[in-house]
Amino acid sequence: MHKETSGSARQRQDVLTALTVAAAALLLALSLNFVRPAFAETDELITTADQVKDASEAAGVDLYHRGFYEAAMKVWKRAVEEKQDPGAAFRLGEEYFDAKVVDRSMTDAVKYMMIGAEGGDPRAQMDLGTYYDKGWGVKHDRELAARWYKAAADNGKPDAQYNIGTMYEDGEGVEKNLKLAYAYYLMAAKNGFPNYPAEAIQRLSKEMEPADIKAASKMAATMMKSQPQDPLAPAAAAESMK
Repeated sequence: MHKETSGSARQRQDVLTALTVAAAALLLALSLNFVRPAFAETDELITTADQVKDASEAAGVDLYHRGFYEAAMKVWKRAVEEKQDPGAAFRLGEEYFDAKVVDRSMTDAVKYMMIGAEGGDPRAQMDLGTYYDKGWGVKHDRELAARWYKAAADNGKPDAQYNIGTMYEDGEGVEKNLKLAYAYYLMAAKNGFPNYPAEAIQRLSKEMEPADIKAASKMAATMMKSQPQDPLAPAAAAESMK
């Protein structure tokens, strides 16, 4: 029997689809614009993984943007093997999912996203939440989706703040809590996530008591104070402690 999807859940799926399309377009643009080396006048142009002394996410990104995809993958793998670099793990998971420069492998995508998520990278936490939300490469599990969306949201990622808001609103994977839903929607809006949070706030404003809205607003302000201004700061902090 078909189960009617709630408005907020439908919006979450629309957001996930839009983000996937946007990410694919961005990666295509990067590959077209950076195929040739960008630093031709440097003393030594790094074009291979062996030339990279300190493997990191950033070193791999430099190679990737200049079209040296295989070298970038090798650098990211070294960064994960040597340092458990969460950002490098996210990049690998992204590549194995997007299948632009390697064959798609959901096993590897999940493996590396898990490393990145557990290492504190909010991008990996968001994507891992999406995998569980949609059942991509893992068993569909709304509780785990909510767990990873919330982790990314609490690390300041606005799209994750919106997603966990929908789950609190609908009681999917978490106990229904309109005040928390309102608080996360408010954070997503204040952090620049467009359109959907404003619509959700307007919708909930019609259902909630003024006192609950005031309490939710205070909750959002308190949570935002504890979140990093840079959503990637948790991953960087985790890396610096190793």
